[in-house]
Amino acid sequence: MKKVKSVAFNIADPMEYALYQYANKHKYFSTYVKRLIQRDMENGHKVDLKEIEKMSELFKENTEDEE
Repeated sequence: MKKVKSVAFNIADPMEYALYQYANKHKYFSTYVKRLIQRDMENGHKVDLKEIEKMSELFKENTEDEE
């Protein structure tokens, strides 16, 4: 199951317009944003994604049980 989050840019604001233009240079916007979030989570330290993957699997199992 996928969750979608949209991002709005106010192109009347010069800073947001610059962000919009820069983001559009990337072929895969979603992947680009996810990597930025990952870097923010890591905050200069490597995050053990295996723990996150385990939690994700548990969540999937619980969600399937509810259906």
